[in-house]
Amino acid sequence: MKSKLILFICLLLIFPTTINAAKRKKVIRPKTPVVVEDPRFTSMLGSTARIVIADSTVTDSTKFMTAIQVNKEEGRIATYQDFFRKPGVGMVYVNELGNKCIYSKFDKELGYKYLFQSDLLSDGWTEGEPLAGINDDGQLFDLDYPYLMPDGITLYFAAKSSEGLGGYDIYRTRFDNDEGKYLAPENLGLPFNSDADDYSYVIDEQNQLAYFASNRRQPKGKTCVYCFIPTETRQVVTNSDETVVRSLARIDRIADTWTDKREVTAALQRKQNIYAAVRSQSENNGKNPRFQFVINDQKTYTNMSDFRIPANRQRIKELLSMQKQRDDIMFVLDKTRSYYEEATQSERMSLKNDILESEQQLEAIERKIHQLEKTIRNTEN
Repeated sequence: MKSKLILFICLLLIFPTTINAAKRKKVIRPKTPVVVEDPRFTSMLGSTARIVIADSTVTDSTKFMTAIQVNKEEGRIATYQDFFRKPGVGMVYVNELGNKCIYSKFDKELGYKYLFQSDLLSDGWTEGEPLAGINDDGQLFDLDYPYLMPDGITLYFAAKSSEGLGGYDIYRTRFDNDEGKYLAPENLGLPFNSDADDYSYVIDEQNQLAYFASNRRQPKGKTCVYCFIPTETRQVVTNSDETVVRSLARIDRIADTWTDKREVTAALQRKQNIYAAVRSQSENNGKNPRFQFVINDQKTYTNMSDFRIPANRQRIKELLSMQKQRDDIMFVLDKTRSYYEEATQSERMSLKNDILESEQQLEAIERKIHQLEKTIRNTEN
């Protein structure tokens, strides 16, 4: 009897210890979160547009228009407040003649922003008329960021919708002259739209550049403006690897969109030329002189008439032209170097040659600039 009691006590001591040991050995692994892809994104994936994005510029959201420079012969964009000189929230497109505009304005009856059209008459702008047909099914709201192509028919704008990918999506519609109204708009899809706000789709036909703004993957208050090369027809991404297609649809890296490096370089050059022209016009319209050329410690020339030697007036023109070429080369070189940091090994081999070529061009033009400056100073002193 005594021996049974001792055995029973031993079992009581051993059993809990065994259970505790088992509990200590049990490892609870955290569950891996399952990322569910938006079915709307999935449905658009197969028609992802193949575009070549030459550049991207991150700017303050309130200043995104400074990154979109368009040929004035194709119109311009402005804020409602700046254009009409009165309070309002929305954007305005003005045609090249300055006598017709399409703008966004809050409509009290609808309860959201809508697009209106107005014409400039001798006594001012007419009362805005809502664009007919653009939202007959009532699926869109907060319509904004209009841009009418030079054909006067094709209209791009941004709007929100329960059927869209995110906040603002970019849409395209065309005016039907027979019906006297716009056709049902179509969503531009990927990669132009995302789960964020995408807007302000603008095409500069003359310079073969296009832009759109997006706050995807941007901190609050920032916007990224993508500059790409437009195509006459929509080219669709054809790749059997869905990982690649998804990456292009999201614009993970703009370098992945490049199919021809020289085409990208040429586009960057065109963009730089536009900015240089805008900057030059701004300087000529303002009080700042077009140039400043230091002759010596006591003399600085700011006008052609300042030069005593007639030949130097031609030389200064050549110098200004060379300086512009130098700035253009430096712009492209800086962009190429930044792309090099993110490029793959095979891409770096191609970019390396472009960088070396630009560096050689820069060195050569710097020598010419230095020699021409020296000649001008020596003959003027």
